[in-house]
Amino acid sequence: MDEMKKLLRYGSKEHEALNKKLYHRLKLSKDKFSGAHEQMARNEEQFRAYIPESDADKLRKTAREGGMPQYTTIEVPYSYAQILATHTYITSVFLSRDPVLQYAGRHGESQQQEQCVEALMAYQMQQAMVQMYIWLLDPGKFGYGVVGHYWEEETVRVKEKAMEQPTFMGLPIPGLEPKEVWKEKEIPGYVGNRLYNVRPQDFFPDPRVPLSQFQRGEFCARYVELTWAELHEGQRKGKYFNLKTLREKEQSNAAGDHADISRDMGSDAVSNLPNADIEQTTWNSENEQRNTYVVKGYEIYVRLIPKMWQLGTGDREEIWIFTKSSSGVVIGAQPLPNWHGKFGFDIIEDEVDGYNLFTKSSLEMMKPLNDVMSWLVNTHFYNVRAALNNQFVFDPSMVVAKDFENPNPGKLLRLKPTAYGRDVRSVIAQLPVADVTRSHLNDMGVVAEMIQRATGVNDNIMGLVNQGGRKTATETRSSSTFGVNRLKTKAEYYSAMGFMPMSQKLLQNSQQFYSLDRKYRMVGSLAEQAPDFVNVTPDSIAGFFDFVPVDGTLPVDRFAQANLWATLLGQMRNFPQVMQTYDISKIFGFVAGLGGIKNVSQFKLQVIPNEQALQNAQAGNSIPMTPGANLNEPGQIPGMGATG
Repeated sequence: MDEMKKLLRYGSKEHEALNKKLYHRLKLSKDKFSGAHEQMARNEEQFRAYIPESDADKLRKTAREGGMPQYTTIEVPYSYAQILATHTYITSVFLSRDPVLQYAGRHGESQQQEQCVEALMAYQMQQAMVQMYIWLLDPGKFGYGVVGHYWEEETVRVKEKAMEQPTFMGLPIPGLEPKEVWKEKEIPGYVGNRLYNVRPQDFFPDPRVPLSQFQRGEFCARYVELTWAELHEGQRKGKYFNLKTLREKEQSNAAGDHADISRDMGSDAVSNLPNADIEQTTWNSENEQRNTYVVKGYEIYVRLIPKMWQLGTGDREEIWIFTKSSSGVVIGAQPLPNWHGKFGFDIIEDEVDGYNLFTKSSLEMMKPLNDVMSWLVNTHFYNVRAALNNQFVFDPSMVVAKDFENPNPGKLLRLKPTAYGRDVRSVIAQLPVADVTRSHLNDMGVVAEMIQRATGVNDNIMGLVNQGGRKTATETRSSSTFGVNRLKTKAEYYSAMGFMPMSQKLLQNSQQFYSLDRKYRMVGSLAEQAPDFVNVTPDSIAGFFDFVPVDGTLPVDRFAQANLWATLLGQMRNFPQVMQTYDISKIFGFVAGLGGIKNVSQFKLQVIPNEQALQNAQAGNSIPMTPGANLNEPGQIPGMGATG
């Protein structure tokens, strides 16, 4: 790192050449994805059922706040419901497995090793469940989801008070009372893979390859925001450098100028980069500036040959990680140390496509139809509101016009003296009102059915099983089969594109960096037949393991499955030849677990082999339980009989 720090000193030709190369790649990706990022912003607004406030809505809002009832425009959140129903199905398929990441040995690895691998990875996945839920939601919202990962060995530093004897040259000073001092203590924390979500708008892959093949691209990057505390901690560990120059550029308000590149590319070149501007903040002190200021920049993975990039003498392809600020200072450069040799990200797309740069999301596909539904609702309620206002035609010379301007119900209309004695119907007449939008709510059902056919998420999957009258179990099963099959294919695609490569990289990181000797709770069906904990060492997870793919089907309802097993157990007693081929005690424990009964194994009797029982009897450690047998207990009262 010292050599790299010296080589990429800010202002050197190597630094400027590297900065240009990184900038060009970022700009290439940004230009290609700019349209997609704008669409993602619109999708996010649609997901939140957000409508930009129009001038008419502002006037209505002001009137409502003044006590005058007014109609408001609404957005029907049907697409929101569709996305959440899909997300519920996908998360149930992937995250309900025990363990979530399941492995099988490829080259003859033992079952004990598989248990160790799954126990270790299950422990790590417990720390990443929130990130997994978000990762599985992003494809439906934005078209694809991105998750990153890295290895962490966490150390928690705390300070606590302790009594300490004053010393001189390391020796206690007699006669002085101990003093209370603050001592720093380091506590070992989490050790394992950390997962983090990357907002799709902040991810910049190589646009020369499809998004589904981004690992084959030359580079990929993500937008980051780093605090000065993170930067200085990284400098202490040898990860960052050039921080003195970075601080000077940030303090001089040079963020976003890219002065070293603008001389060659023009002053407006950097304005095309997203998030290139640095927040302008007034600092009260230098200490506040150094510790709370957020530096915006990019973390860039590049597949390169060091000799061609003037980063060494290597002439073979490697992956390097660079960190540069938006102000044009390279503050980090190092080869990727991970054994998997891939970019540290994984992507899942919402739509199966192997040729386009990026695919559309389900929200984008549903938007035109969702807009139609919103229009049907708004026009219907607007028409109803207009009808409730009772439109009248009146003679202003005979009626007080101000009374008609009151929008509240139960109004009183006053006649002028000129109308006294005349028929009221001759001066006031109500216009006939026809509700031309009466069928709009029925039309919404047609539009909703079109959306369901497009997405495969029907009413049954959304939990509306009894809609449209009572249905038989066969009808319900048949109506939901189409949507389930569509979602099953999507889940299998997620498994192949995202979960499989991610699980391999997480395991390889563990094999490379895990150096502990710890016990972990066993997971899966094997935990019911083996001890509760397994000892995991680096040797026990060595080998090659394949990810067991997700088949895309929902887990069977546990209560229904327990009832089925109970029925089978009741029928097995009629077939002794079947009972002889199965371990009934293990089946009993399995069914109890399905029913939600925990720790049933603590009631299990310990059965020992006959040979061992005979040896214990001969040694006097056990006796036969014969009624009336003399136990020969020490200190037994004569004639009282056995007490056992």
